[in-house]
Amino acid sequence: MDIRVGDKVRSYDFNHMRDAAGEHACYIEGVVQEIVNASGCNRYKIRCTRRIFAGEPEIKDVGKEYFPPVNGTPTVFGGLTSFVEKIPE
Repeated sequence: MDIRVGDKVRSYDFNHMRDAAGEHACYIEGVVQEIVNASGCNRYKIRCTRRIFAGEPEIKDVGKEYFPPVNGTPTVFGGLTSFVEKIPE
């Protein structure tokens, strides 16, 4: 599923931990503002509307911008990134 500017998304901190709730839940939710080139690759610029870390809300992070790599970007370990998911409306 393609992710575009204006989409609501969830970006996981850790690819192997994709729990939506509980002590292993670590992610931000927000809206893709644009796609930028930074640190050598294309990245989603996401304005955070909700942040969960270790299963707990982190209110201080709401409104901040996050820049995860665009899905399909090669990783250091030979895989491809897939940390960002579109949230169904």
